[in-house]
Amino acid sequence: MGSAVLLLAACGSPEGVGALEAEAGPRDALPAYMEEAGLDLASSRLLAESGEVAFYAAKPAADGAASAACIVIDARDGESSWVAGCSEKAPVAAGRGGVQAMLVPDGFDPTRPAGGGLDPNVNLLEQGWEELHENLLVKGL
Repeated sequence: MGSAVLLLAACGSPEGVGALEAEAGPRDALPAYMEEAGLDLASSRLLAESGEVAFYAAKPAADGAASAACIVIDARDGESSWVAGCSEKAPVAAGRGGVQAMLVPDGFDPTRPAGGGLDPNVNLLEQGWEELHENLLVKGL
């Protein structure tokens, strides 16, 4: 089984994550094996794909967590092939199998020095992160 980390907070919609406000399309649905992940399945949006790995943004299903945001990595090789990380607001990161993903708010500048546990003097792009979507940075692909 995959894993989910939920850190939840206040009500409202996820602040500044435009992908979560976009109209859903047929490719935005999370795989059926994620039904027990604690995510609001109707909120998921496919951000990008790289090889066999898909990256989604979603909202948690928990009451009182409407303003929280989640990043989901799905390696698409079965029920244990995914991970989700949630926080009260973006940015939020998760990693699986050497691949790391970070859901970031609209207008996030990955060229600014990172801080937050990463090397504070080096920007995220210099640390190996790449932008696959306005709301998605990845590392380790």
